[in-house]
This record gives sequence, structure tokens and C-alpha cells, in this order.
Amino acid sequence: MAERTLRLSPQDLLSRPAEEAERLLAEMPFREQLELVLSTPWELRPRVITLSPVAEGLVRHLPPQELFLTLKAVSPDEAVELLAYVKGEQIQFLFDLDAWVKDRLAPERFLAWLVLLFEVSEDKVADWLRVADFDFLVAVLFHFVKVVKRPDDADLTEARDWLPPYTLDEVYFVEFKKEKFEFYFRRIIEILRDMDETYYYQLMEALIWELPSQVEEMAYRWRRGRLADHGIPDYFEALDIYAPVVQDLRRVDPRYLPPSEEAPSSSSGYLPALYWPGAERFTEALSRIRDPHQLDRLKRELAWITNKVLIVDHVTIDEISQVEDSLRKVLGYLNLGVEYLAGPDPEAGARVLETYFLEDIFRMAHTLIVRLRKKAREIQTQEGLDSRVLRHLDEPFAGYLRGITAREANRLRYFQPEKAGTDEEYRWFRELSEVRRVEEILEMVGYWAVLIQKAFGPPPLWVAEIVTQKTNFLEPADITWSALLFTALANWVLSGEFRFRPLPEDKWPEVLFKLLGPDETGRNRLRSDLREALLESFRTLAQKEFYYAPELTRAFLDFAVARFEEEYAFAEPEEPPDPRYVRYLLISLSS
Repeated sequence: MAERTLRLSPQDLLSRPAEEAERLLAEMPFREQLELVLSTPWELRPRVITLSPVAEGLVRHLPPQELFLTLKAVSPDEAVELLAYVKGEQIQFLFDLDAWVKDRLAPERFLAWLVLLFEVSEDKVADWLRVADFDFLVAVLFHFVKVVKRPDDADLTEARDWLPPYTLDEVYFVEFKKEKFEFYFRRIIEILRDMDETYYYQLMEALIWELPSQVEEMAYRWRRGRLADHGIPDYFEALDIYAPVVQDLRRVDPRYLPPSEEAPSSSSGYLPALYWPGAERFTEALSRIRDPHQLDRLKRELAWITNKVLIVDHVTIDEISQVEDSLRKVLGYLNLGVEYLAGPDPEAGARVLETYFLEDIFRMAHTLIVRLRKKAREIQTQEGLDSRVLRHLDEPFAGYLRGITAREANRLRYFQPEKAGTDEEYRWFRELSEVRRVEEILEMVGYWAVLIQKAFGPPPLWVAEIVTQKTNFLEPADITWSALLFTALANWVLSGEFRFRPLPEDKWPEVLFKLLGPDETGRNRLRSDLREALLESFRTLAQKEFYYAPELTRAFLDFAVARFEEEYAFAEPEEPPDPRYVRYLLISLSS
């Protein structure tokens, strides 16, 4: 981002001696310091902020969600240090963002923040109480206190026998529902009375007469309005982030950008994500943009669509790992959308970013990905195909299929075979080549699913072969398309019948001898005549029962043969592997 190039990176600053780092920050204009803080990873920000002579100003100018995510990413001690600088309105935003689960208050989350505020100081609690939403305060206190008003005609001495013990004025008596937290809520009541006695009376009356459910509903409505003011839409407004693109993308009208002499707006959030790996095309295109107002627009739009994704995907925003995953999704989709619209040229990518809204670029990428699921469903529901055939698809093809057949369209992911079995097995799409790769796999799978069923019948017939006798296959999932092919091929070389049925255990050495032959390196290969016979048989089947696609036919056969040869690369017919533990060949076990 050429017009906003920082003098030094956060890592460079933090690597210097403290005195030098403080001097460098002091020499920077305030706006540049703020940009530096926003470009710093959340967990490192306290170290940068506390080096600045204007630390309080930096904290108070952080975009609200950036402040929240920073506080969540750091230690409690660092959070207390930063909370000392916040404004009351920022505290209310923290409650708005984190003290709710959907449309219901989460009192335990409110309490966690309240304890931190008291650790800062009671003055900081008072800062919040001066601007606190009244309905929110009443709704929260309902969870922790019960207020009883002494009747006007009741004798105080007698009434003390049945009234709660705590009172400030001998009119309103308060019972604290959770004794261990009594201190915090007693002090809230005392601070409020000292600040504004009328407000205190209104609060007490509300806690006596209002219905908790109605107050909470009203507090939720006010909360939605405040969040909207910070660019956080409600759920139903956010849903359109996943709307398909059915017409030309909307164009940005330059007339609505501020004039060049007008100062850019304040910084937006989620900027550290721009430096993460996996979105290089997007960030490279962004770096070519020279107009600061275009950059500000794009940053605001990045925050806007990220907020939408967080809301629609039901991300637990206090879980930093989930927020980071959503940011990777947004950047991956933008990376994909820019590549689709502009190709590999970063200058063309910059023109795309200047011409179209980020939300539409995101939706374009999502549309490409959803088309993959549509294609997969067309395969599953094609006439005459038993969809259970696809349950026996070999890996990694089965993994690719699972990734793009999630029930919800916003959960479609790209399968990474090299990371199978790990937490990184699936990730969000981010490259056009990944979409093309899955398209090719789906084309091959759709073609071969029909051929497999034509050759071997429906899946119940296959499963019957392992439930009626003891075999090396212990469960139906062991029957893959490759296993069907090579078991049938082995039966063909033994008896002349191309059929999926268990091979006799006593024929196991003979099977290996007839199927395999060493190459010049000594590794076993499928005999070339059998390979050609397999290709020819499926060519004939396709021409007769379906249609013949040479590339698709050979693609899966080449894959299956490679896997088979890898499995039996060093098997010796004289000393064959234990048949109980081999793959791709179904063997009947005598004991």
C-alpha cells in the first residue's frame, strides 16, 4: 500500500532497545503510530502501545473490534494495562460484543470483564457506568441481585427480620444472589448512588417492577443498533454475503470517493490479516493501489465483509482461533476472486479492486465454490446411479468430495491430501487452480461412478461378498473402486471371469505371480498386457453402456495402477505378504 508505507515494521521496532524504540515512536505522527499498531499482530500490540508517549490516545482510537481482539489475545495483566486507557463507550462495546450469545445475555462473560475493570480501578468502572445502556445494566443486574422495597407502613425494626440485609437508604434492600461476587455489585450500586441519586432510584425501581425477559429483549435491540453503528450488521442483513452472483458486478463510482485533498478517514480493523500467507494475489494487488481514499474504502469494506462472515458463520468471537480462521476465509476468497477476475497480473488485480466492491469479489469466489457442490450433487442424483457407489471412492478423491458436499454452502473447504488426518486436512479455497483441480476430479468421478456400477452392479452386491465369509476386508469402507478393479482383474487371470469376489487364499501367491513383474530397478509393476486389457475392457464398456472419454478413462486407471504398484512394489510371490493385511485385493481367509 504505497501511500501508507510505514517507516519500520512492528518486528523491527520490537527488536530494538526500549529507549531507541520509544524515540522512534515519539518521532512519528500520531496517525502513523496508529497504523503501526494496527499492522501489529494482536498479541504483540501491548508492547508497541506501551512504548508510545501517546499510549492512551492509541488505545482510544483503535477500531472497536480491534480493541476487543487485542484484549482477548493478550494476558490478563496486559489486558488490565490496556483497559486503563479505554473510554466508557469502548467498555460498553466490549459488553455488546462479548456478553451475549445470540440474543441472550451471557452473565458469566459480563462478569469476566467486570472483574478486569475493577482490577484497573473503580474509576474505570465509573467511566462505564456514566455511559452504560440502562436496559443492559438492569438486565445484567437481574442475574446477580434482587431488590425489595420496604413498604411505607412497615416498621423498620420489624421489617429487618424479613428484608435483605444490605441497604443504602433503608428504602431499597438488596439481596446478592452470588455471595462471592457481592463486592462488585455492591460497589456498582454505591458508585451509581454517589454519581446520580435519581438514576439510582430509577434503577432500583426497574429491578423491582420490570420483567427480566422484556428488559433483556429491549437491551438486545439497543445492542443491535450500537453494533450497526460500528459496521456490524445483524444476522439477516449479513446473510447476503453468501448470495450468488447472477449478474455483472457492481462498479465503484469514483464520484462518491472523497476529493483528493480531503484527509482519509480513520483506520479500519483486521489489518494484521493482510500480512498473513495464503492471499498473496490480493495483497500484491492491494499494494499497487496509490489512491489513499481507495485504500481506506477497501479497508473499511474488508472489515465490513469480515463482520458479515463472522456473524453468518456463527463464529465464537472470543475464540481468537475462530476469528483468525474466518479472516483466512475472507482473504482466501478475495484472493480467489481477484485471480478469477484479473488473472495473474497484479496491476490488473489492482484495477479490479479499484473498480469493484470487495463484497462482490468475495461473492464471486463463493459462487465458483458453490458450483462445485452443485456439480457434486448432480453426480449423486444422476438417473440410474446408486449414490452409495460414491461411498467407496478412493482417497484422495473421497476427501475432495467431502470437502465440497457440506450441508451448508458457507462450509465448503478444499481438501489437502498431504495433511490428511491432521487439523489442517481441510482449509478454505484461495486459488483458482484449486477450483479447477476439484472440477477435474468431479468430472472424472462422475464418469467413473457410472462405469463402476455398470461393471460391478450396485454396492449391496459388493458388501455381500465380505459379510457372507471371512475376508481380509473387515468393513464395507475397505471396498474401494481400486479394490473392485484389481480383485476382478485377479479373478480374470485365474478363471477368466472379471468379477468382484474373494480370491482363494491358497491362490494368493499365484495371483501375485500372474499380476506383477519386475522393472529394470527391481520394483514390481502391473504387467503391461494386463494394464492394456483393463483399459480395453473399460473402453468397450463405456462405448456400449455410457460414452467413451479417453482422458477420463485413463486418468483413474493410471491412478489406481500407481496405488496398486506402490502397495506391492516389493512383494515376492515366493514369500507373499500376509493376506490378512493387504489392500486392493479381496481374499477369502481359511482361518
